[in-house]
Amino acid sequence: MTNILFYIISSIFYACCRIMTQLGGLFGWTYNEACVYINLYLQYAVLILSALSVIYIAVKKLRQGITRRRTTVFILTILYNIPFVLLGIFLFNRYGNMDCDTAFVLCKDDLFALGTHLDIPTNMPYYKKGWTEYYIVNLIIFVVLYLLALFANWWIKRIIKKHA
Repeated sequence: MTNILFYIISSIFYACCRIMTQLGGLFGWTYNEACVYINLYLQYAVLILSALSVIYIAVKKLRQGITRRRTTVFILTILYNIPFVLLGIFLFNRYGNMDCDTAFVLCKDDLFALGTHLDIPTNMPYYKKGWTEYYIVNLIIFVVLYLLALFANWWIKRIIKKHA
């Protein structure tokens, strides 16, 4: 079972790597530059725009008339968006003041460090300890959590539009 999981995770990870390589080639970037520009900068910019759209809808509703419900929704929207701002501060402080290759290596090291907490056993030949965990952490952060955050922002906007 572990081997099947390893192959599935590896296949998804390598598909993502191919996408990054092709996007890099399209824009004249190296693989490392594509990963940094897209995963660290572009994805965060899209998340911030998505989060700001939630705030915009809450403010728009509040301007239609101040009610207890709309004020509560506005305050909860601001609180909901604090993690997005903190993430931006973290990303800028951690990776923002270095070249792409250095940021790539540091991010890879950070993902490996996070992956050490998973410790998935496998009997795969030529398996280096930590790679499966690195793949999983990478996919969770840059694919799963990213898409969940975008979906959550879309869903929250719909709720605010309909019920606030």
